Amino acid sequence: MKKFRVWVAMLAVMALVAAACGDGDDDTADAPATTATTAAPTTTEAMMDDEPMVDDEPMVDDEPMMEDEPMMEEPPDEEQVTTTAAVTGIELAGGEGSCAPEPEAAPPLGVAPVAGMTIVRAISGDVSTIDPRRNFEARASEMVANMYDQLTTFHLVENENGVLVADSTRPQGLLAESWDFNEDCTSVIFTLRQGVKFHHTGNEMTAEDVEWSFHRAAHLDAGGWFDHAVIGLYDFGSESDIENAITVIDDHHIRFDFNKPTPFPLHVLSNAGVTVYDSEVLIANATEDDPWAHEYLKTNDVGTGPFYLESLEPGVQIVLKRNDDYFLGPAQAEQIILRVIPDSAQQAALLTAGEIDFAEAVPVTAIPDLREQGVKVTTVGGNNQAVMYMNPTRAPFDDQHVRQAIAYAYPYDDVLDGVYFGAASRGGGPIPSTTPAFDPDAPFYSQDLDKARELLAESGYPDGFSTDLYIDGTLAFAPELAIVVQASLAQIGIDVNIVRLDSGQFGDNIFAQDEDGNRINPMDFFLFYFGSGSWVNEPQYHMELFWEPNAFAMRSNYENPEVTEKLNAAKFLSPSDPARTQLYHDVQELMLADAPAVWLAEPHHIVASSQDVQGFIWRPDQINRYFYVTKAT
Repeated sequence: MKKFRVWVAMLAVMALVAAACGDGDDDTADAPATTATTAAPTTTEAMMDDEPMVDDEPMVDDEPMMEDEPMMEEPPDEEQVTTTAAVTGIELAGGEGSCAPEPEAAPPLGVAPVAGMTIVRAISGDVSTIDPRRNFEARASEMVANMYDQLTTFHLVENENGVLVADSTRPQGLLAESWDFNEDCTSVIFTLRQGVKFHHTGNEMTAEDVEWSFHRAAHLDAGGWFDHAVIGLYDFGSESDIENAITVIDDHHIRFDFNKPTPFPLHVLSNAGVTVYDSEVLIANATEDDPWAHEYLKTNDVGTGPFYLESLEPGVQIVLKRNDDYFLGPAQAEQIILRVIPDSAQQAALLTAGEIDFAEAVPVTAIPDLREQGVKVTTVGGNNQAVMYMNPTRAPFDDQHVRQAIAYAYPYDDVLDGVYFGAASRGGGPIPSTTPAFDPDAPFYSQDLDKARELLAESGYPDGFSTDLYIDGTLAFAPELAIVVQASLAQIGIDVNIVRLDSGQFGDNIFAQDEDGNRINPMDFFLFYFGSGSWVNEPQYHMELFWEPNAFAMRSNYENPEVTEKLNAAKFLSPSDPARTQLYHDVQELMLADAPAVWLAEPHHIVASSQDVQGFIWRPDQINRYFYVTKAT
């Protein structure tokens, strides 16, 4: 354990350990350990008669036998594990439907790699960083998910249309071969796979790399701390407690101690950003001003994933190469080329011509024509949300009636066909319609222009006002939605100026902070939807991520003490408890009345590809993974 201990000492000498962001509350309540059953994602596929079935099913139920199971050098002391069940009155136990399902390791791919197979993917712009804990761009997250691994993943199943989807009720081991929870799910020991090698160096992954990776995430000023805090490795705002929450037992065993039981620790640990790094490389590339090697990770990968970064040419393309030593077996595709093509119409034309294999963004108006020309367009309904946020702390959006007027002005149903061409669902509230505890009878808004004008007049704006609407102009559907918003608000006298930013500028604004760590997002009115679908499809995770005060993804400074009280109360209850569901129903009703945002639609995950490409999978994070992707040759 020398390399990590030396690094801690180095940081102490430098006295420059990065301060974590988020000045959160310390009263996070305990949550039960029963995994909620999620709604199965719906799928629509064009040209289904021609859709090839996936050969060589990669999901096998018979787990391979693990040879030479290591003995733990230092058995954990169970007396050191904090027990919270006695405090909360929650009865927790392992087994099916709890935080501690029976260990199941992800199976080998089971197909042979293909020499020369290249998948060309169009992307709409460059990536500003590929640091797993500091990127807020969909395409960068996609790279991370393919270059790095996590402790856990999900079992994959084939749905009725032949699309691989993640069963989010069934976690599997990835870097973790197995796990062993204590009785009340406040402590777990992971047994790590042996022989897993990092790209470029060939260093073997050990428990020290896991420990260092989690410490790094906790101490960065963005990203990592939320996933740790939501499962109880520490409280929000107390990131230094990570030092006591993780214990290296030996090279292949590591213990996590939680300050609360939650229903989803294994689920959260599968998130694309909860990665394990080659700590030796990052320690060597750290500096006094950059103790966690962020600058190095902007353009380098130090993962174990099925692909590694071969080249990154800004404005041109990014090349990922197959990791032939991947522990689950090499992928079929030898390389993935991410070609920068900013114009969505050009992406569609290249896809039709067969010059690219699939596109990041095609114009929604082109989808019917693409289908007619033989392009395979697959849509999977999930938990993503397109949301237009309003800052309730600054005028004119500090007036509830103004916010409600904007919510009444938007043409919800027309957008589903006119903008999304059916590739979206209605939704309409803070909890996605496919997430447990969604209330289908909540008082959702529908367009009522007379009501909107009446509310504006009551607020002292009978003639409306002018405002800027900020969007990430590189995102599919964002420009189209912004134009709809502009036109609909014009009908009630609100003059909207659309401000298009690139992904980097947009993300910098959303997560901007002052020297004291306070959010200073300069955008009072903005449209945002990448990431508005939780990567863990569970209401507690979703609400803590987006809507609790000081949450990581709190976008608009919204706070209602009654909402917060009910969210805290829900954490004490089992996901199967009707009282928990009722609390979330109450929250939805309160928030719809407050209208801190307009929930525009729930966009489906869309993959437009050639007929030759198959093997895409759907997960709640809606990130494409190439391990299972193949192409007819």
